[in-house]
Amino acid sequence: MYPERIVCLAAEIPEILYQLGALDRVIGISAYTTRPAEALSLPKVYGFKHGSTKRILQDSPDVAILTSGVQKDLAAELSAQGVTTVHFNPHRLEDMFHTILFIGNLIGKVDEALAYVAKLRAEVDQIRQQAEGLPFKPRVYFEEWMNPIIVGTAWVSDLIEISGGVDVFRSKSVTGRHATERVVEAPDIVTAAPDIVFASWCGKPFIFEDFLARPDFSEIPAIKEGMVFELDSNVLQCGPMLIDSLKNIHSIIQKFVLDRV
Repeated sequence: MYPERIVCLAAEIPEILYQLGALDRVIGISAYTTRPAEALSLPKVYGFKHGSTKRILQDSPDVAILTSGVQKDLAAELSAQGVTTVHFNPHRLEDMFHTILFIGNLIGKVDEALAYVAKLRAEVDQIRQQAEGLPFKPRVYFEEWMNPIIVGTAWVSDLIEISGGVDVFRSKSVTGRHATERVVEAPDIVTAAPDIVFASWCGKPFIFEDFLARPDFSEIPAIKEGMVFELDSNVLQCGPMLIDSLKNIHSIIQKFVLDRV
């Protein structure tokens, strides 16, 4: 028997269930859910790290779906209360496809999941092929947090590389599953000399003046050229919304390159 009462405590999960034709099984979502529009009228039963488990439990879910190490304590608490939990811990873009296929198996929508993954992979491959035709690859820096300075997780690095850029801190992103493993110092960024900067400060507005105020940042090529961009916070959710982020990043990289050849 497949679960019929699902609580989505990860903001990217409702869209997956919607695409698989199972949004009607969702009885609660995270307050950080932004898409699809069809999910936004559903009860918001938790934030991301903070909230009341009583609100989750009162609707007697068959399963609760969570994500990342940030929610490990919540997962443990729900399990202790007898709730079946599925706890994803994505790191690479490839994990997004694995999540969709896992959920498809969980809810009895295997064929739908396979078809959806094939569609998303085709969109990624199209961007990758376009990027491979660019005459050069600009150096790109992504900032996830400002104090301490934290570079993006590996799936963001994957988006940059697929889009035609070179992530200046790719090694740190790929090896650093935890935010504490992705900390850099301001002089490291100056030395990296990125041509393009992307930032998404974990739901907090990016303040360019604060970014520029760091020592010697005025010497960074991206700042000199006006190539600093704030990205929607969806880039920090390992779900289908990453395809939109990929297209946006690629369009900026592509324009940067073609304007300089």
